[in-house]
Amino acid sequence: MRAREFVAEDAHSKFHDDQLGPMTGMKRYDGLDNSNPYAMWRFIVAAAGQPKQDQTDPTAPLSKDGPIGQKLSTLSYTKADAEILDATARAMGEKGTVISSQESTEPATTNKISPVNGFQGYPR
Repeated sequence: MRAREFVAEDAHSKFHDDQLGPMTGMKRYDGLDNSNPYAMWRFIVAAAGQPKQDQTDPTAPLSKDGPIGQKLSTLSYTKADAEILDATARAMGEKGTVISSQESTEPATTNKISPVNGFQGYPR
C-alpha cells in the first residue's frame, strides 16, 4: 500500500479493484470487534468444528463469549506452571476460578494404539 492510499483512507473508503483481486472471498463481520483477540479465537475455533452435524438446531447462534468471555484465562501444563500462575495471582490480589483439573485425559474416541510397529530399541 502506498502512503497516499492510507493517508487518504477514511471510515467509508472502499478497496480498489487491484486490492480486491487477491482477497478472494473476503467478508467483514460487524458483530465481532477486530481489537478483541478472544472473539477472533472463538470464531476460528467454531469454524474448525463446522458444519455441525450433531447440533440439534443448526440455526441457533453460537455464543460469542463462550465459557471464558472477556476474562483472562491460563493453562498450566505442569505442576510448576500452576504454582507460578497461582503465586502471580496471589501477588496481584486475584483469585482464579478452576475450570478444569490438572489431569490430562484423552477422549474415549481417541486412538491410543500407535500404528508404528515396534523395533529394536523401541518395543511395543
